[in-house]
Amino acid sequence: MSTNRLLLRIGIGIVGAGIALGAGHGAAAAETEPSGGGASATSESSQSSPESQSSPESPSDTASVSESATADANEQATEKDSTGSPPKDLDRPTTTVSASTVTVRRDETVDEVATESSTPVKQVTAPESEPASAVEPEPEPKAEPVAEAVEPVAATEQPAVEAPATPTAVEATLSSDLEPAEAVAPEAATLRSAAAPVERSVRPPGPLATVVFSLLSAFGLLPSAPAVPANVVGVPAQPIPGASSNLGVTGVKVGRSDVQIPVGSATYTGAADWYFPTQADGTVQAQGVMWLQHGFLGSKSWYSALARQLAQETNSVVVVPNIPSFGFFSCAGCSLNTVAMQQGVADLFADPNRVSLTNSAGAAGYQGVLPDKFILTGHSAGGALAAAAGGFYTDAVAPTENSLLGVVMYDGVSSNGTFAPALASLRAAGIPLYQIAAPPQAWNANGQTTDDLVTLSPGQFVGVVLADGSHVDSLIGGSPIIDFFSQLFVKRSPPGNTDAVYTFATGWVNDMYAGRGPADPLYGIYGAPDQYIVLGEAAAVVLGPPPVVDVNRYLGTWYELGSVRQFFSIGLVNTTAEYTLNPDGSIRVENSGNYFVNNGPKITIVGAALPVDPDNNKLNVAFFGPVSATPPGNYWIVDLAPDYSWAIVSDSRGLSGFLLSRTRTVSEELYQELLDRASVKGVKRLIIRTRQPAAETSTVAV
Repeated sequence: MSTNRLLLRIGIGIVGAGIALGAGHGAAAAETEPSGGGASATSESSQSSPESQSSPESPSDTASVSESATADANEQATEKDSTGSPPKDLDRPTTTVSASTVTVRRDETVDEVATESSTPVKQVTAPESEPASAVEPEPEPKAEPVAEAVEPVAATEQPAVEAPATPTAVEATLSSDLEPAEAVAPEAATLRSAAAPVERSVRPPGPLATVVFSLLSAFGLLPSAPAVPANVVGVPAQPIPGASSNLGVTGVKVGRSDVQIPVGSATYTGAADWYFPTQADGTVQAQGVMWLQHGFLGSKSWYSALARQLAQETNSVVVVPNIPSFGFFSCAGCSLNTVAMQQGVADLFADPNRVSLTNSAGAAGYQGVLPDKFILTGHSAGGALAAAAGGFYTDAVAPTENSLLGVVMYDGVSSNGTFAPALASLRAAGIPLYQIAAPPQAWNANGQTTDDLVTLSPGQFVGVVLADGSHVDSLIGGSPIIDFFSQLFVKRSPPGNTDAVYTFATGWVNDMYAGRGPADPLYGIYGAPDQYIVLGEAAAVVLGPPPVVDVNRYLGTWYELGSVRQFFSIGLVNTTAEYTLNPDGSIRVENSGNYFVNNGPKITIVGAALPVDPDNNKLNVAFFGPVSATPPGNYWIVDLAPDYSWAIVSDSRGLSGFLLSRTRTVSEELYQELLDRASVKGVKRLIIRTRQPAAETSTVAV
C-alpha cells in the first residue's frame, strides 16, 4: 500500500469518527465483533453461560493479536505495581507487550481453551483491521481437561397464537423460545473428534475504535482480515413434516471470513460473520441459511444480538456481511443501495453450487454442506436489499428449483425502484414478505415503503407496526456504544420492543420452515388488518390500509379523550366536537369546551369541512373564510373503530393528534390502546389526556 493511500485512509477514519459521533442513526457506527466471535471462536448460549475450560497439558500457550484491536488489553498488560514489577494475580495469565502484539502466557487458569494436538504453544493472530470481541466476563474456574464447550439451554414451549377473525385486541406471549421439533443427531463421539478446538477470545475494543471500524466499513475501506473459524460440523437436519426442526439447539458458535459477491463484471469482497446453531453434541443440524443485511451506514457487529437470536430460535445458519454504504473506494456498484449489489446477492443463491457461500462458510469453520432452503432478511436499506434480492432470485430460477422460503424486513426502506417489481415476483411465486415496522419517522422515510407494501398487498397479512417504535428497535443489544448513539439521535426504543421484534421474526421464520403462515400458524403471531396486539411491555398493530369513512355515520357528537395541546386548547375541559351537514353539502363543525372546570367559561367555535379524497378520511377544516377541497387536507382520520365508537385524527405531518370517542370516558385499557394506535398511525407529539368532568356530574344525576 502506498504512503499516500495509507494517509488517506487514516485521515478518513479520523474525520469519519467525528462525523459518526455527531450524526444520526446511520452515522453512529461500530465494528466490535459479536460476542463469541473473537480471534478464536467460542461457543455461547443465548440463555446460559458456557463453562470455562482450559487444557492442563499446555504449559504455555500464546495468542497474538493486533495492538490496535486490543488497546484496553495492552494497558492492563503494562500495568506495574509500586516496585516496578508486574502485578501478581494468580487468577490471570501473565502478559508481555511488544510493538505490535500482546502475548498471553497461559501458565495459569484461562477462560476457555481446547487443544488440537500435544503442541505446548499455539499462536493465533487476530485481524489487523477489526478486533474480535469477548464473550461476557465470568469468574475463571479451575482448569478441566475438556475438548469442547457445550452450553445447555432449557427449551420452553410457546403456544401457537390463532389470529381472530375480526380486528380485536390480542394478548400474545413474549417469548424467544419457540415450540421445538425433534432433531436426530449422529454419534456424538465421532463428530466431536472431527471438530477443531475452541480457543480463548479477547476483549472488545473501546468506543472510539468501535466507531472508526464502522466508518471504515461504511466507506469500503476496511481491509481484508484473516478468517476466524468456528470449527463446527454440519449434518443434515431431520425434517419434521408441518413443523420446524428447532429443538436441540444449545448454543451458537460464531466464525468469521470473507464473502465474495459478484457485482456486474467486478467482485466485491467483504467481511462476514457466520452464526452456527449447535446441538448438545457440538454439531450443526440447521434447517436453513439466513442472510441478515445491515442498514445504510451500518455494520455487521451492530446486529450480533439479533443474529444470535435468529440462529438460536430458528435453528438457522445466519450470515451477516459487511457491504459499504458508499462505493467511493470500491468497485462501481459495490454499495448497499445499488441494483447491481442486490442482483449480486441474488446470484449467490441462484448459483446451483453456491460456491461463494460454501467457500465463505468453510473459511468460517463450517464443515459440511449448507442447507438448501434459505431466508433473506435485513434492516432499513438492508431490508430493501433482501426484498430486491428475493425478487431477482425468484426471476432467475425455475419454480421447481426455488429454495427461498420468505423475506423479513426490519423497518425496511427502499429507495431505488426495485421494491414493487420484487414484491410482484415474490407474490407470484407464493413467497411471503413481512415487515416489522416502526411508526412513520424521518429514518424510515416517513413509512413510505411500509405504505407501499400495504397498498401493493390488498387483503394480505404483510406485517406489524410496533407502538411508539424506533427505527433501531431491531439492533438494540448488539453494541452498547451503538445502542446509546442510535437511540440518542434516532429515537429511544421502548422497553419490550426489541423482544417483540424477536418474537414476531422467529415465529414467522419457523412457520416458513414448517410450510405454514397466517392461515394455519404454528409458531407465528399474525392477525387481521388493523388488529391490536399486546406483547408484554410492547404493543403492535397489524398493517392495514387507511379507513374508508362513511360520512353519514361519522356525523354526530364526539368527545375528546386526549389531544396534542395547542395554545387555544390549554386549560380546556369537556371538549366536544359536533358534526352536522350544511345545506350546501359541506360539514358543519362546532367545537366547544369549558375552561378549567365543569361549567367554567365556555368557548365555542364554528367552521366547515370538505373531504379531499374519495375515501373521505382526509378533509380540510376551516374556521375563518371559505373551506377548500384541495389536498392534502388538515384533518386526517387515521384510525377508526369498525362501529364508529372511537376515532383518531391527525394531519399530513403528524403534528396534531386527537383521540375522539362517542362517550365522555373510556376504560384505561382502551385509552392505552388509542395512545398506541395514535403512535402507530404517525402522531409524533405528546398526547395529553383531556378531562371530562361533566361525565361525573351526569353520573351523579343518574
